[in-house]
Amino acid sequence: MLKVKPPDGYPPEQGRYVRGNDYSPVAVCVILDTFDFAIPSELNELAMSGIDSGAALSGLLQTENIGIEKMICNVVANPNVRYIVLCGRESSGHMPGETLLLLKQKGVDKYKRVIDSTALTPTLSNVPMELIDRFNKQIVTIVNLLCKPGERDTKAPGLNPTVIAEAVKACYQEEATPFMGYQLYDIGAYPEPAILHQMVAVLQQPKQSVEPGKDKMSTGLMLHKFLPQSDCQKCGKRNCLAFAIDLGKGKLHLEDCPVLDQPDFAENRKVLAKLLE
Repeated sequence: MLKVKPPDGYPPEQGRYVRGNDYSPVAVCVILDTFDFAIPSELNELAMSGIDSGAALSGLLQTENIGIEKMICNVVANPNVRYIVLCGRESSGHMPGETLLLLKQKGVDKYKRVIDSTALTPTLSNVPMELIDRFNKQIVTIVNLLCKPGERDTKAPGLNPTVIAEAVKACYQEEATPFMGYQLYDIGAYPEPAILHQMVAVLQQPKQSVEPGKDKMSTGLMLHKFLPQSDCQKCGKRNCLAFAIDLGKGKLHLEDCPVLDQPDFAENRKVLAKLLE
């Protein structure tokens, strides 16, 4: 079975991930549906479960553009990686999980926008088409364990560290192994040399931020990440996103969402209060 040593400089892009076994055929992608300063412990546990069970890389994906671009750069720099285990819960607005799946299924258009993605900006403008094509050829399967936005049940497959570990182990078996509808095994390294590419232009750009009140939609999406996302309409709005937008405008208050008073959302309420200061 063909295995290759990754080149010096691998992995080329920094991020919220851990490097494990360079010769492993699988990477684990955990969707981050909150901000960096409020990462739930269960998501970190998923990432560590991936690396502990033998993944090459295991970490968090937050955005549908630069986040996926960095993933592409790191994957094509290691031809041994042939599978991605996608887990966690989807992030509304950014939709990075959906975008990653559609990238593999349908590719990009001439503008390098991921076809049929419903994310706000699913455009991979910072990586050449060569890398996108190579990523889609090198990755044979994305094992989709992604949960719906707002899922809290840690027994759900995509939030269960034991299931993530089982998925990783299935990917490096010598013979085809059934796993939740997939047939997984280590098929060996992609038969073309590694591509080492770093997004220098992106790394040199200053980080932009959106001040509350400057962009109502962006602020609403930011607040929406910490709402229950149940769309129960108890607040009088048609969904949680509409509530979040009015919350950002000051037309509604946290007390207008009765679900936030539940103990399960105590930490979310604290973060929302901080963001609204």
